[in-house]
Amino acid sequence: MIYDEIINKLNIEDGEKIWLSSDITRYMFCAKRNGEEFSAERLLDAVCEQIGSNGTLMLPVFSFEFSNHGIYDYCNTKGTCGYLGNFALKKDGFKRTLHPMHSFVVWGADQERLCTMENKHSFGEDSPFAYCRDNNVRQIMLGTDYQRAMTYVHFVETECAVPYRFPKTFKGIYIDENGKQSEREYLYAARRLDVGTKEEFNRIGDVLEKKGVAYSTGIWEISNYSVELAKSYPWIREDIMKNKCRNIYDFDVERDELFAGFGG
Repeated sequence: MIYDEIINKLNIEDGEKIWLSSDITRYMFCAKRNGEEFSAERLLDAVCEQIGSNGTLMLPVFSFEFSNHGIYDYCNTKGTCGYLGNFALKKDGFKRTLHPMHSFVVWGADQERLCTMENKHSFGEDSPFAYCRDNNVRQIMLGTDYQRAMTYVHFVETECAVPYRFPKTFKGIYIDENGKQSEREYLYAARRLDVGTKEEFNRIGDVLEKKGVAYSTGIWEISNYSVELAKSYPWIREDIMKNKCRNIYDFDVERDELFAGFGG
């Protein structure tokens, strides 16, 4: 079965902590072409069964309704990261973290720990992204790639206080799990518009593969990726601090000028 192949090819093990990013559109198309059905529920059940009760599964359900429109509904605001996360929002046993812009839907041993985090900054030291670094979380990119899925880079950028981003405060109405409304403030590492940044995350993905902390594998001729986030952190940080993000971004301004006095 395809679900077993996904688990085997991506080496998903009992007790693992997994961040699962996905675009299952191609899997659904290939299954249909083969006269089969690709089920989001069966995929999630298979992964949960494999990692077991000691494991933790996180799926991104990031949304920018709060920053763009000033309102967020914990129960009903959908994520923009694909079908699988939104499906999990309604699935028994899964629960959403609290931040209105960068939330995850979580199953497993560390669900309560993650879903009670009250981080104000998307990428703060008290956020799920810091948890990923500190708890050996592995990000699996199923049917997607570094370019579209490696939001973790922004956490490292925030830690490094890069010169092309700044902490921006957003205010809006937050509707909590119980339907109670309140006005809240949250922060995000916003880009400086005068700099002009073009993400080139597949470059840093290539670096991480060469360093042995990431790899790719094909399933049904669809590319998938795996990254050990704790081990990737120092290499991403090194590219930021010592290589002026050459493996992460292209800029519309002179790189040396932008990074003057930064890092070393």
